[in-house]
Amino acid sequence: MKSKIRLGLLLFVVVFALNASANNTPLSAEKILDLVNADRAERGLNPVKLSPSLNLAASAKAYDMLEYNYFSHTSPSGTKPWHWFKSLGYNYTYAGENLAQGFSNPVELEQSWMASETHRDNILSSDYAEMGIAIVQTQATTLIVQFFGSKEDKLTVK
Repeated sequence: MKSKIRLGLLLFVVVFALNASANNTPLSAEKILDLVNADRAERGLNPVKLSPSLNLAASAKAYDMLEYNYFSHTSPSGTKPWHWFKSLGYNYTYAGENLAQGFSNPVELEQSWMASETHRDNILSSDYAEMGIAIVQTQATTLIVQFFGSKEDKLTVK
């Protein structure tokens, strides 16, 4: 009987440790990409690839938000997200943006975006082939900018 109790406690500790380590996964562009592509794969969608140009555009947007103290798709001066795509030479056919603030865990971040219709629509759009991510940590918060884009013309038949 004691060995069954010990085995039960050991299994509990192992499961608890595995859950704790999964919840402590650091925020990274690669992990966010993996989670986005897992959500896309569940629905039969092609994966998106990380784009160096979109990573730079997302970083430029994130630092602009920090410099001018705003959290919005449009800056206080009226600059829209598409400005950042174009300023870094990304000539898109389709483009989208997701923003988040205060997350340190990629799983919780992805779950939050998937719980929001507009964020989920960006993640699951078949129009996008590429993604860029910026993660900027300050003493006050963590800011995440996710850009989606595609340079391909897509023909749709209705």
